Amino acid sequence: MKRFAVLMALSLIICFIVSACSKPDPEEPANAYLDAWKHGKYQDMYELLSLESQSSIAEEEFVNRYSNIFSAIKLDKLEITTQEIIIEDNEAYLPFKAEFYTNTVGTFQYEYTLPLVLEDKQWKIAWSPSLIFPIMDEGDKVRIAQQDAKRGAITDREGNPLAIDGPAYTVGAKPSAIPDIDDFVKALAPLIEMDESAIHSILNQKWVKDNPDLFVPIKNLPFNIPEDYKNELLNVKGVMLSSKSYTTRQYPMERAFAHVTGYVQRINQDELKEKSSKGYEAEDLIGRQGMEAALEEILRGQRGYTLYIEDREGKQKNIIAKVEAQDGNDVMLTIDPNLQKIAYEALEGHRGSAIALNPATGEILAMVSQPSFDPNVFPVGVSPSSWKAISQDPNHSLINRCIQSLYPPGSVFKPFTAAMALELGVITPHTVVPEAQEEEWIPSPNWTAPPIRRVSHPAGEVNLRNAIVWSDNIFFAWTGLKIGYKDFEAFANRYGLGQSFPFILPVKNSQVKNDASQWSDALLANTSYGQGEMLVTPLQMAAMYTAFYNGGNMMLPQIIKEIRTASGQTVESLQPKPWLEGVIPQQQVETLLPMLVDTVEDPTGTAHKVKIPGLTIAGKTGTAQVGDKTQEIAWFIGFTLNTEKPLLVCVALEVPAGEGDVKLDIARRMFAEYYR
Repeated sequence: MKRFAVLMALSLIICFIVSACSKPDPEEPANAYLDAWKHGKYQDMYELLSLESQSSIAEEEFVNRYSNIFSAIKLDKLEITTQEIIIEDNEAYLPFKAEFYTNTVGTFQYEYTLPLVLEDKQWKIAWSPSLIFPIMDEGDKVRIAQQDAKRGAITDREGNPLAIDGPAYTVGAKPSAIPDIDDFVKALAPLIEMDESAIHSILNQKWVKDNPDLFVPIKNLPFNIPEDYKNELLNVKGVMLSSKSYTTRQYPMERAFAHVTGYVQRINQDELKEKSSKGYEAEDLIGRQGMEAALEEILRGQRGYTLYIEDREGKQKNIIAKVEAQDGNDVMLTIDPNLQKIAYEALEGHRGSAIALNPATGEILAMVSQPSFDPNVFPVGVSPSSWKAISQDPNHSLINRCIQSLYPPGSVFKPFTAAMALELGVITPHTVVPEAQEEEWIPSPNWTAPPIRRVSHPAGEVNLRNAIVWSDNIFFAWTGLKIGYKDFEAFANRYGLGQSFPFILPVKNSQVKNDASQWSDALLANTSYGQGEMLVTPLQMAAMYTAFYNGGNMMLPQIIKEIRTASGQTVESLQPKPWLEGVIPQQQVETLLPMLVDTVEDPTGTAHKVKIPGLTIAGKTGTAQVGDKTQEIAWFIGFTLNTEKPLLVCVALEVPAGEGDVKLDIARRMFAEYYR
């Protein structure tokens, strides 16, 4: 009996232990629910709800509710920290903290308690709206309000607007004022380049039919549409033009600053996927070219968002999180508006570029590329005809020739060859090259390349001074061969050729020669006077010439004068600095500078046409042959020796062979107007 009693006691103990162990652990479904929430698996969350909870909300509504709320606030990450679970008979409670990382309202957190109930020997979530946010009650909704931010303005150095947010025209109609819908659509469609079916679809929307006296927007147009086009539109019975319903980007100076400002355009789907985490949305404009693209992060504003609870009556109840809208920064450029306009007008009808710098500071005072384009057509959505005209333009008007066109520098490189040779002791200022008396020269009996030819110049010995003033090719080919391949390339690299050019806008890389080419006497001789395979952009060439003004230092070109917040606080201001220091020794600068002045002052100098009484200008011309030699690049680079208001001008034109003298007219006009 005693043994039996012991066995019975042991059996009871074992049964109690087994019974206790068979009761499920509530932490497992609780953690599964929270993990599903972290990973956006809202359907998996629903499957863990109790029967009573599921009866209170359908699966589709549950999933949509979570999905809509957390996609609207652009939930990037959800971190959950749990505490010790509390179990009371058939109920359990898991306290936890949720930290929400969003791309709209920033980061916020809440303390929660996750309730569970035991249902058919399984723990289930006892769900209520407070498990979305603890401050929610039954019948409450989560809302998010958006506050738009302005894109920062771009201005010239005097504060005149170059790129600003402003109204555009919207073509629309009041349906009640349209005499005949079919006639209206047929007349309007070709004028605004829309399909008739698309216009019909807009006018057939339910809200339009229910409100025939309301203005119905059909298409947005630039703010600067011509008056005759406006009249054409308004002649269609029923058409209305509004400038109050739509705000976009405006470029008041239109073509004159197009390559400087660039333009914005609606973000595309690929960009949206990449940038949605930074707050971009489908209707946003994004910089495409010029300063708009280069300063996108500085110019774009950050939207404001308010995440709040709305009660049953539609009133705001509690704010969950809020981020204030922040307007973009304003950017003041170094551009002189008058000089920019002069350069633009002087270049009209030509293909090429004109750049003006302050050679002492590197400030860009003008940067013009022709042909140009109207940037206003892009923000509102470029029309098919406009895009066809731009994209098929044989003159490639979208290209900024100042920084994206690589040209052989021709004779404007000759002073740099001279600087090399003087520093190496290969020549002196008194060196005379007798071979330059002839119109062509064959350097050696084994020479297989075409002869070196020179342009006509006055009779007289060709020393360094005359070789620069008259721009003699033979003198510099002879000098280049004396320098040798290795030293020539090393000096050219020192002067910045072959190096990446540091500038806020993308500048094409210059080169001394093609990477695949091997040096030869012919290549060296031709490269020494700026031909061969040497290529450089006008902006870099202009920067190189600042060395002759600054005692051998090349200044870094800069186009940003100041960046300010929307409230006027200065974030950044221009700090002049060298790009390359001491690239030409002071002694060589002092030797060559008077020769560059003589190139303008001497009546026999190639740049004498630029001479302006009372103004001392140092300069150099260049004529570089390209392609089949029917075209050439006509260069002029010059600068004043004025120390209070210095100006450097670089003109590079694509012209038919023999028609390059217009470069001097353009340069002279820029100098004359600047010092008027």
